[in-house]
Amino acid sequence: MDGPRRSSRQRRGRARLARAALVVVLAVVGLLAAPGTASAGDDDDLVIPLLTCVTHAEDGRYTAVFGYNNRTSRVVTVSRGDDNNVDPSGPVPEVFQPGVHHGVFSVSTTVDRRVEWELYDSEVRAYGSSQPSCGPEVQMPADGNGTGAVVALAAAGVVGAIAVQRARRRALVGAGAPVRDGGDDA
Repeated sequence: MDGPRRSSRQRRGRARLARAALVVVLAVVGLLAAPGTASAGDDDDLVIPLLTCVTHAEDGRYTAVFGYNNRTSRVVTVSRGDDNNVDPSGPVPEVFQPGVHHGVFSVSTTVDRRVEWELYDSEVRAYGSSQPSCGPEVQMPADGNGTGAVVALAAAGVVGAIAVQRARRRALVGAGAPVRDGGDDA
């Protein structure tokens, strides 16, 4: 009878080790995915919005391509809101790496409407016909609003939680303990 008991003990040990490894992996991913941030404080004149260029579509629409210049040596975070907004509404970056960055995000609209991005007290505007066109040398922004890393991290957390729950369930079943399904029996 020593064999099955040792086998169960080994399975529980492996399950604990797997959970511990999962926790370590999730912690490392979390630290790497979340850049250090600085408070907005006095950065309102040190991070300025830039209009990179505009692209013109055949249907009369245009796309304004924006960037920014973070003149600090640190990452600055500015949440979307009064200090960071674009009109017409669209995605705006919230994390600003040090240096000049062109082609960070874009907003499309009709040619008779202007696009404005206000970051702190600085504002940049684009009008469809009066702005420089984007040439082939301009790297265009990727689609999306920069939340891909956050979504991936959340998905990894959900998958990790499910994996831990399944491992715990298997360990309980292997040990012969009753398993609750989590629902009410009433």
